[in-house]
Amino acid sequence: MLLFRLISLRSVSFLVMLLIAPLFLAACTISPVYSGSALTKNTFNLAFATPNSRLEQIVYSQLVSRFGRSSDPDALMVTIAVTSSAITPGPGSVGLTGIIKVTDQSGKTIFSGTRAASASYTASGQYLANQQASNEAAERTAIQLAQTIRLTLLGVLTSRASQN
Repeated sequence: MLLFRLISLRSVSFLVMLLIAPLFLAACTISPVYSGSALTKNTFNLAFATPNSRLEQIVYSQLVSRFGRSSDPDALMVTIAVTSSAITPGPGSVGLTGIIKVTDQSGKTIFSGTRAASASYTASGQYLANQQASNEAAERTAIQLAQTIRLTLLGVLTSRASQN
C-alpha cells in the first residue's frame, strides 16, 4: 500500500510538472540580439568620407558596421586620415595615427582630433613572412584605431545631443 502511494505521488508530481513547465517556457522568447529594427534604423545620422588607402578602408568599414551610413543631407560628415606613425617598441611594431574631423552640413567643424593605436609582430629571417606579419599587424592596428575612433564619435554625439 505504501509502495502504491509512493508511486502514485511520484506520478502525480511528474504530471503536474509536465503541465506547469510549458507555462513557464511560454513566457520565454528567443530572438537574436543583433537583429531587427536596431540594425536597420540609423540612429546616428553619420556620413563617412571615401577611404584613400587600405587601412582607411578598414577603419571606415568598422565604423560603418557600428554606426551605419546615412544618406541624409543633414548627416554629420566624418573624415578620417590614417597615417603611419613611429612608435617606441622597435622595428617589430606598427603604429597608426587617425586624424578625425567631424563637420555638419554647412561645413562647420564640430570636432577634430587625433587618435593613435599600435601593434607588435614577430619578425623572422624570411622577407615574405616579415612582410605578411607587418601587414597583419597593420590591419589589427587599423581595427584598434577604429574602436578608439568609435568611442570618440560616441562621445562627440553624446555631447552634441546634450547641448541641443
